[in-house]
Amino acid sequence: MDFSFKEKSVIVSLVVTLLIFGWYFYRVFFNLALTANEALSVSDLIGIITLIVILEIVIHAFVAIREKSPVENERDKLIELVSCRNGYWTLCVGIWFLFIHLIIEGSATWFNLYHNLIFMSPSYLAHLLLLFFVLAEVVFFVTQIYYYRKGTQVV
Repeated sequence: MDFSFKEKSVIVSLVVTLLIFGWYFYRVFFNLALTANEALSVSDLIGIITLIVILEIVIHAFVAIREKSPVENERDKLIELVSCRNGYWTLCVGIWFLFIHLIIEGSATWFNLYHNLIFMSPSYLAHLLLLFFVLAEVVFFVTQIYYYRKGTQVV
């Protein structure tokens, strides 16, 4: 398949985000009992964000060397606008899910204490919120790829 510069750029961002944050969330959510007592490490997050930035700079540099960046047109702006809207709605649904989770977990007395300690810990809630931010970004990238591949009118 022949991809444009913008498509290659979005695909690189999507792959890097999925690989790095996929590994991070697998490590975090795989051992819920361990993460209940651990705080959200700022150094881990800074390290992951730095790794993502470095990988994207290097890979985007290789893509840019091989191909010139075209001028952005109205279609590109419309695709980005629709993608941003879809990412926004994904984030809104995720935050509402988090609110409902807090209400249900906070008021449910029929769960045992261990369950409440894990799923109500600040560390778990912070990781869950970060997961929704990353999911919104993934939806943003996937929507862009979809509309670039679709090649017809963007709605």
